[in-house]
Amino acid sequence: MISIEIPVLHGKYLKQLFESLRNQSFQDFEVIIVNSSSDENVSDLIRQYGFKEIKEKVKLLKARYLAHRNSRGEYELLLDETRVLRKDALAILSLLNHDMIIIGEEEIGNSFWIRLANLDKENIMECNIPEAIKGFALPRLFRREILEKTFKVLRENLKEKFNEIIFPDHELIYYEASKISEDVFVLKDKLIMHYGDARLLDIIKKYHRYGNSVKVLKGTPYTNLTQISRKKRNICKGNKFLLYLLYITRGIPFMLGYLF
Repeated sequence: MISIEIPVLHGKYLKQLFESLRNQSFQDFEVIIVNSSSDENVSDLIRQYGFKEIKEKVKLLKARYLAHRNSRGEYELLLDETRVLRKDALAILSLLNHDMIIIGEEEIGNSFWIRLANLDKENIMECNIPEAIKGFALPRLFRREILEKTFKVLRENLKEKFNEIIFPDHELIYYEASKISEDVFVLKDKLIMHYGDARLLDIIKKYHRYGNSVKVLKGTPYTNLTQISRKKRNICKGNKFLLYLLYITRGIPFMLGYLF
């Protein structure tokens, strides 16, 4: 069985996500929602679909931990409320036998920034090898034992700061998991569709928030994950100038959020 674990704060795309789960050709799964939203409609929607709800206002890393603790599956699929699955996604994933699986994704939409984000994703998958320290290609399916050991180490290393982490929650998980196992499989099939940032202002706000939240890692064993230079990747496809424009657009607000 696969446990699908989803932290929720806003719930804007939950209906689309839930429908993508309902329509899966493979149905041996459970869904655990950690609901930190103040919108009661989110709870109503979760009940309508019969999914398990943990209602608690927590930051993102703690939410992922709570979902893990309340799940039963041999494998755990870490999703977000902005990501929906292709109809055959779980059927394909259920046939694989690896400790961690990086899954191909595609941005939904056709704005200038969405097209650049898709080009970036293509370069990540086609021109780079998985490196946990870089964290731009993240496993989403984990074997249960790997996550159990990973969360134990993260809680020990971060101590009280464990409950404060928003970003980089998923990167921290991969970073520690990669020390436990080297069995990382890259599945290039685009099984996940993402409602990303279609507007410049949305990108600026998000990456400023990321930069501000990563300050929590100062003085921890994960200070190296605050360095923007670790995100450098190889580019072998598309227009380099436009991709660098995307990276600058993300990087400047991130640094401003981190420094001020």
